[in-house]
Amino acid sequence: MTGLNRFLDVMAGALRAAITVMLGVMLAINAVNIIWRSLTDHAFGWVFPWTMLLFVWMLFLGLYVYMRERRDVVVDIIAGNLPAALRLAVALASDIIAIIVMLLILKAAPSIIKLQLGQMEAIDLPIYVRSLPLFVSAALLVLHFGVHAIGLLTGAEKAFPRHKHTTVVEEGAPE
Repeated sequence: MTGLNRFLDVMAGALRAAITVMLGVMLAINAVNIIWRSLTDHAFGWVFPWTMLLFVWMLFLGLYVYMRERRDVVVDIIAGNLPAALRLAVALASDIIAIIVMLLILKAAPSIIKLQLGQMEAIDLPIYVRSLPLFVSAALLVLHFGVHAIGLLTGAEKAFPRHKHTTVVEEGAPE
């Protein structure tokens, strides 16, 4: 499990880096487009479609990164105040529900891809390319929640460990 956990952490870091690059590309092409439009009174028609595609990819890939690194603070606060047996039950139920939802997304992937064979507007790529990062995140999340559930069952992971403070403040979060 340690090797798989390490792989999942590496994937989260790689996707975080990819998301950062996508944001940089979005900002750069839009800045160039704005400057070009102000100088020539013409805009590049491909900037908006690429910006939207990169934004969608950022959201879909960010789903895995968020779940891997942050988890849901509200669930943690509520479940962290339950007795140990209930914390374990809630954690396992959460993992199982998340696995089921991600498997349903993956099960739908082939039919979704078949419906999206046309070309994107202004981008010479099939429409299904928009959805691919969602399926990547869903597959990684199945592994993530599976590893977490096994860790809970073996005692390697604690179910919603209690915090010393009643208020959980995320490091770097605005107060």
